[in-house]
Amino acid sequence: MTYLSFVRVAVVLMLGASAMAHAQAPSSQPRETAARAALQTAADKSRVAIEAERSRPRLSGIWRLAAPVTQLRTIEGKAPVLTPAGQKQLRGQTDPADRCLPPGTPRLMFTDAPFLLTQAPVKVTLFSQHRHVVRHVFLDGPLKLDADADPTWEGYSSGRWEGDTLVIDTAGFNGQQWIHASGLPQSPAMKITERLRLVNANTLEDVLHIEDAAYYRSAFTTRVLFKRQPPGTELPEEECSEKLLEYPLREYAPPR
Repeated sequence: MTYLSFVRVAVVLMLGASAMAHAQAPSSQPRETAARAALQTAADKSRVAIEAERSRPRLSGIWRLAAPVTQLRTIEGKAPVLTPAGQKQLRGQTDPADRCLPPGTPRLMFTDAPFLLTQAPVKVTLFSQHRHVVRHVFLDGPLKLDADADPTWEGYSSGRWEGDTLVIDTAGFNGQQWIHASGLPQSPAMKITERLRLVNANTLEDVLHIEDAAYYRSAFTTRVLFKRQPPGTELPEEECSEKLLEYPLREYAPPR
């Protein structure tokens, strides 16, 4: 066989092998089609969410308590009724805030400090001046909490819109904070449902339904109002660590 004939045979064999491999290889066409379909589905969902958001009331802005909440009362004007275990907790606790611990939910909402509320199609976020706490509310409600979720100070929040009202379900607490500065306790089993709505352009209402059978004889509902702050309002830095020089690290504090 001449060299030229050998080359021709080799080329034919290579082309034949390539054709067989191409015929046997799975086509990428179905994968590409599925990927394009998934992207289109995501785009359609985003478009629907954005259009729906445009028709909703604008809760965004900087808000602050309309009046200090010195005592927590139900909407009937009564004090929440504690169980014996709750009464024991009320008498036996020292304020966690004195140790610069996070205020937790719902105590943060009863704290007289401004907070910035931002609103997006899939999430509402509250940035508080107090201890620089951030609450994340994903609009994927109602809340579905994993059984093995780590308990936290603020809990896990999930929101949904019911007409002009933003409904927020929160659970998954560590039970180490008070629900109010008056000392009312909370247990890890506490569940909260908040209903936020604009009373008018400059007033935000938060109606809180609190369930905690470990420490309260029955669920109760309370209400708090916030006033919109003027444009240009800032959330200045807030320092808490100086408290630790007095409590609980008094014996370790440097001399003055």
